[in-house]
Amino acid sequence: MHMEVTTIGEGQLRLTAGPGKALASADALEVYVAGTEANVVGLLSRLGHRTAMVSALPDSPLSRRILEELGAAGIDTSGIVTLPGRVALYFVEENVSPLPSQVHYDRQHSAFASIRPEDVDWSLVSSSRLLHLTGITAALTDHTRAVLEAALERARAVGQRVSFDINHRTRLWDAETARRWFDDNLPGRVTVVTCARRDAEAVFGLTGAAPEVARHLADRLGARTVLVSDGNRPVHCWHGGDVLSRAPLTVPVVDRVGAGDALVGGFLHGYLTGDIEEGLAAGVAAASLTLTRRGEQLRTTGAELARLAARADDGQTEDIER
Repeated sequence: MHMEVTTIGEGQLRLTAGPGKALASADALEVYVAGTEANVVGLLSRLGHRTAMVSALPDSPLSRRILEELGAAGIDTSGIVTLPGRVALYFVEENVSPLPSQVHYDRQHSAFASIRPEDVDWSLVSSSRLLHLTGITAALTDHTRAVLEAALERARAVGQRVSFDINHRTRLWDAETARRWFDDNLPGRVTVVTCARRDAEAVFGLTGAAPEVARHLADRLGARTVLVSDGNRPVHCWHGGDVLSRAPLTVPVVDRVGAGDALVGGFLHGYLTGDIEEGLAAGVAAASLTLTRRGEQLRTTGAELARLAARADDGQTEDIER
């Protein structure tokens, strides 16, 4: 069975002490299956799309937890190979606004860090309607970069559409190194680009209004569609010369992690169905819903996202649906 979306990325576990608790003194940690690529395709799977993930995990109980949760989301995990190493972890210290939460990575020597092009099932990757990649995987190791470079070249050769989320992580690589890699590998090979406005400025030096940033990214990378998020300000999409925008919903923040992935997943849902405007609405609704729930794998439906988007459009604020 051909997939609609295949992604390449690292499955992780996230450990957090909970709101207002310092990691240094925490006596218990919440554990969630994590990984930006897994979050995106997990949501797409729950919205009815056939998805697969290519990755590497060791043979361990922690790996089985990751595989079971990804499988429960509906993601095809046949492309996840077993390699020596460990499961990647990251720790989150959730501070109360306006203080930012802190992320601490513990992912060196993971199984995925050593993945090579020969470990990848390229028939699974190349037969997918859309390939989704991120700058996080590009930032990890020389091995993961080589896999992405091979994926991008194969996609170009067969005319496969590629979605790329810039997703710059300053704790993984510096902006200059990231910019060089993006400029060397993305132009002419990506169809859809998603990028936070702060990342566009930090990595590419792009300033100005978000719609202009989206247009400049489209010109620079040769993408037909560019989605630019801007914190709690409207999300803008440049698509074939037209600009669409959608204001975020005002919601109480329960968990800040994963909202950007939900935005991308919801947007790609609309992109795959041929309705960019619907994708923008679904992405904003999914990001808002993720902020109100703990954990990163958003469990929702297309109907729930559509209702949330409609309530926002109508200005409804009731606390209980009866």
